[in-house]
Order: sequence, then structure tokens, then C-alpha cells
Amino acid sequence: MAAELSVEALRAEIDQIDEVIVRLLDSRARCAYAIGRVKHAEGRPVYEPSREASVLAHVRDVNRSLGGPLDDEAIVRLFERVIDEARRIQRVEAMRTEHSGRGDAPAATGQGA
Repeated sequence: MAAELSVEALRAEIDQIDEVIVRLLDSRARCAYAIGRVKHAEGRPVYEPSREASVLAHVRDVNRSLGGPLDDEAIVRLFERVIDEARRIQRVEAMRTEHSGRGDAPAATGQGA
């Protein structure tokens, strides 16, 4: 049991968890990208405050149900960053779609709008 609680073993577990988190963030980003395409096609704005409030309320509720060490403010801060990146992806896709319609798509720079 002591070996399982060593710093090295716990760090190895964190490394595995981080891989799962990255894969989940990738899946979420792909969904955000698709949503951005639909929003652009429908003429909807990227920023939808009511949806973001709903997402934050949902993750707060999930976090509370877990009873873990992260408080509401911590989970909100984390998800605000996740949402910011999703919004950036949607803006980049909207710009790419607009420019590709004119045949002058911008080069991907990895920088947000």
C-alpha cells in the first residue's frame, strides 16, 4: 500500500489522468468547432451568454455532487478558460469560412481572435 502512495506512483497516476483530460478537451474542442460552423451558417453570434451561464451552472452542480477539493470558484475559473478556447475556435472557424468563400483563407497561426 505504501508504494501505491509514493510521490512517483501518484505522479504516474496524474500523468494518466492528464492524458484522459487532454483527450476529453480535444473531443470538446471538436464539438465547439462544429458548433461554430453551424452558428456561422445560421448567422448566430459566437458569444451566447445564456449558454455559457448554463454550462457554468451545470459544472458547478456536478462539482458539488462530487464533494471533492475543488470549490465552486475553482471549477468556474477552469471552465471559463475552456469556454474561452471554445469561443476562440468558433471565431477562427467563422473567419476561415468567410475568407474561404472569397478564396483567400488566412493561414492558421494558432492565435486567438
